[in-house]
Amino acid sequence: MSVTIFEFAKSFVAGRLQAAVFADAYIELWKIERDGHLLQNDAEDLSECLSSIFCAADMYSQDDSRTEYELDDEMLKIEVSRLINSLI
Repeated sequence: MSVTIFEFAKSFVAGRLQAAVFADAYIELWKIERDGHLLQNDAEDLSECLSSIFCAADMYSQDDSRTEYELDDEMLKIEVSRLINSLI
């Protein structure tokens, strides 16, 4: 089932979603799968990738006054792309 949120992340990297929309939706989808105990059915490498994308989405901020560790739109896209490519 988590292949769906992996494909959702790929859609973001392909430019089909804005960063703010992606971050909020990805976090919600990941929590739904977590709470439904679906994530534990994934292969370990996919699960790790999805969790890392969750962390990146959680660190996203669209505020210009973001802190040093927070990601802007482009940084989020680069990080999600890196994580996806590490799995492929």
